[in-house]
Amino acid sequence: MKKLFNCICLGVFLIVSGCSSDSEDCEVGAVENPNQQGPIDGAIYKQSALDCRVPKLQVFQFNNYTSTEIKANQNTILYISEGTFQKLDGTIIDGEITFSILEMYNAGEIIACQLSTNGINSNQTVEPLLSESIFYINAEHNGNPVLMNGEIQVFIPSDNESLDLSLYVSPSCNEIECSVLWEVVPQYSVFEEPYQDASGNIILGYRAIIGELGWYSFARYNPSTEERGVLYNKAHSPYSLANSNVFLKYDSNSIGVGMFSEYDTENEVFSEKFSQIPKNTTANVIFVSKPESEFLFDSSPVVTKDGKITVTRNTKNGSERNLVDYINNL
Repeated sequence: MKKLFNCICLGVFLIVSGCSSDSEDCEVGAVENPNQQGPIDGAIYKQSALDCRVPKLQVFQFNNYTSTEIKANQNTILYISEGTFQKLDGTIIDGEITFSILEMYNAGEIIACQLSTNGINSNQTVEPLLSESIFYINAEHNGNPVLMNGEIQVFIPSDNESLDLSLYVSPSCNEIECSVLWEVVPQYSVFEEPYQDASGNIILGYRAIIGELGWYSFARYNPSTEERGVLYNKAHSPYSLANSNVFLKYDSNSIGVGMFSEYDTENEVFSEKFSQIPKNTTANVIFVSKPESEFLFDSSPVVTKDGKITVTRNTKNGSERNLVDYINNL
């Protein structure tokens, strides 16, 4: 692996500034580094994950002894039966439930909030899933945590029809501030069924039954049979996993967002590391940091192959909204 990194870095330093990392016609020269900065501790960027997620929580209130339908802003719909929630001691709650939901249906918000579709596959390694939704739910009674005493039916909108989806959760970390890693829920099915409102309007999508609070995704493994490999991204010091992230956004009708999980400090190279990116996948590699009050970001279009490297060179500054719009418009 060290020899591979050395070869990669030699190739990077032979690229002239402003020349595409995918080009074969680059002139030999040194990489200019106009974005060189002093040390960045990463505290602002780490805090931005929670700052991104919490304001997006939508809050609803209802009586626990009343059946309730909740329709969130992006058409995630939950059917909650009476008596669904109980206190931690097992007592059924006779009173008001405060219910919150965070829903995400575009790659820009997922990346800005430092989430991904990375999940554990059948070989027990990590790969980006193809997802139709990411959402988080929580409930409280008088400010206190509660447990679910029953199940909730969830509808998520999707124009992608006839998909073989499964239900995924994040058992290793299931709170709002977590670094989510998706794992399939065995023996839980996702079925295709549209939603029809009282006026007869129909929304296409999928449904599933859930039994706990926390993070959920309706997703599937990438069906590509192409040979798989590792991707790399060169981002100069002072950037590392301590203060930034690199993402891979698939060009897909479903949401595929991988998060690079390794950084080689000697060669200053981010790595996807798990050898689970299919060859010939059209995507964008996206670098994100937040050294001060604004985000710093850049992207490189890529057609993947094992050992492919992209270079973060011409970063842009902007707000969270600027970052989200930039990613969604790629």
